[in-house]
Amino acid sequence: MEKEQLRRLNELLKTDVLPAFGCTGPIAVSYVAAEARDAVGGTPKKIVVRADKDICSKNDDVGIPGTAVKGLRMAASLGAWAGDPAAKLEVLKGITPEQEAQARAFAEQGDIEILPDWETDILGIYISVEVTTENGVGKATVAKKHHNLVYKEANGTVLADQHFDRQAGLDESHDPISEYGLADFFSYATQIDIEELYWLREALSMNKALADMALSGKTGIGLGRMLMDNSGGDMVRRAKAMAAAGSEARMGGLDMPTMSCATSGNAGITGAVTLLSLAEDLGKSEEELLRALALCYFVTCFGKNRIGRHSAMCACAVVASCGVAAGTVLLLGGGLEEVHNAINNTILNVFGVVCDGARYGCALKLASAAGIAMEGALLAQKGVCTPADEGVTCANGEETINFMGRFAKNGMKDTDLYLCKALFSKHNPETEA
Repeated sequence: MEKEQLRRLNELLKTDVLPAFGCTGPIAVSYVAAEARDAVGGTPKKIVVRADKDICSKNDDVGIPGTAVKGLRMAASLGAWAGDPAAKLEVLKGITPEQEAQARAFAEQGDIEILPDWETDILGIYISVEVTTENGVGKATVAKKHHNLVYKEANGTVLADQHFDRQAGLDESHDPISEYGLADFFSYATQIDIEELYWLREALSMNKALADMALSGKTGIGLGRMLMDNSGGDMVRRAKAMAAAGSEARMGGLDMPTMSCATSGNAGITGAVTLLSLAEDLGKSEEELLRALALCYFVTCFGKNRIGRHSAMCACAVVASCGVAAGTVLLLGGGLEEVHNAINNTILNVFGVVCDGARYGCALKLASAAGIAMEGALLAQKGVCTPADEGVTCANGEETINFMGRFAKNGMKDTDLYLCKALFSKHNPETEA
């Protein structure tokens, strides 16, 4: 692969692997609320959140960092009262107990509306927040990515405008990553100068820190610890426990950042801590681990592009598992053919797993996905794989991911709408979905 193409891929990966403070769904609402309040300044009097159906319905069960509460109302209130918009997805970092108390009081008694967009069938991230203060009305909107600010307004005066067209802009079929395939990602991971991957050290250390907190019993409900206690020293079961622990800490709202992948913190955790645990048990070098993680994250981003950043399918189960399968193959010394076969072995086990929102239960999904992925890779490395072109599997792993993506985007639209309405009604029984 030519140096210029390696450079372009390196920059592309860096745009989709970023630190995030808390679950990216509610944190994105906090960020947009902070931008809206920043537009006019002052003390929040009213907050109106208009967002896509997935944001509104799948983020009420996950913890908000620095608080003991959950839900979008609290996320919006925290962002509007005390969020730092310059910090993007780390918008809530550094909030004081006094600020938290103010935000909590407003979330419980203030004027906050959460308005899901049930009408559009356009898939993708879209959040618009309007904050009214004594100084007037501030508005802000993000789209496509949780931190991608496309519009900002203060009392009718436009402060920022990307002229974002929701119909065209949320179409991911022409995103830069769509120009590449698994062969490109494998070449990148095996040929890029290792110094160019040192930035991924932060993904390993950041996400391991989360897992360690849960394993130590300092946070969570014991999912990761119990899995680790029952692992019996088996490397696959140990890695599953690490994945569960990292997610458990994050879903509980631990006041620590994570390294996200394709706008998903759980996807970032799944790849990093699973491969780190495997590398330690296999005695692999740092270079081998970093190359495996680079491949893992690229395959995850590729799969997320196919199923959509908001999807009826659980990205951590069906996409991050593909990344872990590919990364595991590379750790084991396998080649591109084994990567394709490992992905096929994995997808037939996870195809169609639905996303029912962020919460502690995601830890068990991550553990299952990681285990299936590692086992699929171990089989592929021994030359064992499911026959191609049977069921949902296709001629190779890349084609299978493409098939899964078409089904997720087109075949599961009604499933996602029904599930989102059911989840929203569960948390908002007074509101007709």
